[in-house]
Amino acid sequence: MTSNQRTASVHLGANRVATSVTDCVSDHLRKLLTSVSTKAISRKEYVEHLRAAIVATDNLGLLQNAIEPVLKGKKALDKFQHIVISEHALLGPLEDMLTKKTMFPKAKRRVQNIGHAFSDRDIKIHLAIAPQAECFTSLLADEDFLTAPITGATPVHSWANLVTRIRDACPRAEVTVWNFEKPDEIMPSFFSSLLGIENDLLDRRTRHDISSKACEHLKNAKLLTEIVQIDDELQTRMDVQYELDLSAIGSMPNVSLARS
Repeated sequence: MTSNQRTASVHLGANRVATSVTDCVSDHLRKLLTSVSTKAISRKEYVEHLRAAIVATDNLGLLQNAIEPVLKGKKALDKFQHIVISEHALLGPLEDMLTKKTMFPKAKRRVQNIGHAFSDRDIKIHLAIAPQAECFTSLLADEDFLTAPITGATPVHSWANLVTRIRDACPRAEVTVWNFEKPDEIMPSFFSSLLGIENDLLDRRTRHDISSKACEHLKNAKLLTEIVQIDDELQTRMDVQYELDLSAIGSMPNVSLARS
């Protein structure tokens, strides 16, 4: 980052892939971020001060003043050169990811809200994805979402379609898609890129927390594949779709694909 860039770096999904990111920011790292004029928004701050504007469905969510320049009881956000938001369910709840006709039907409006809310900043959007079968396993393990039998005829959603809609909703944003097939390998690079710092500046405590806390849902889903069985035909279609998605995303204009 150059010193005169004002940025908003937003990790907006997908659900249960790169989770507990801001929980891994150690006190040492937080001081380092402050020294380079970076504010990492905590989960509590996001819920209390930002979420209503970003998920709004009316014009209120498009007003920059709904977010900046003030965080109650904190320094004004506009005093920071760089703002970091990590909210893995920003695009919608889990059921919007896997059980709707279109994956995350509200994605366009929410990304537009981000663009308008931070209209005076360069925007960097980070989307973490994983194989559809692993995401579906996480869904199947949650009894609250077992609303219909899962068979080979179940629709398989496309990550590439979602990425296209995100890119087109905020054309000025720099969009990076992260392939979390191997979460432990990709997480340090994802974490440092989101925060806008070099990988070697991550202290030992942060690296430990990344390994032990982050991506817990995704890691559990990988273990659950041994217990929760998906229809063979559906599994095959999901595996094929993920490879097609990676290929399509890798060739998209104005989108970067990061692999471990």
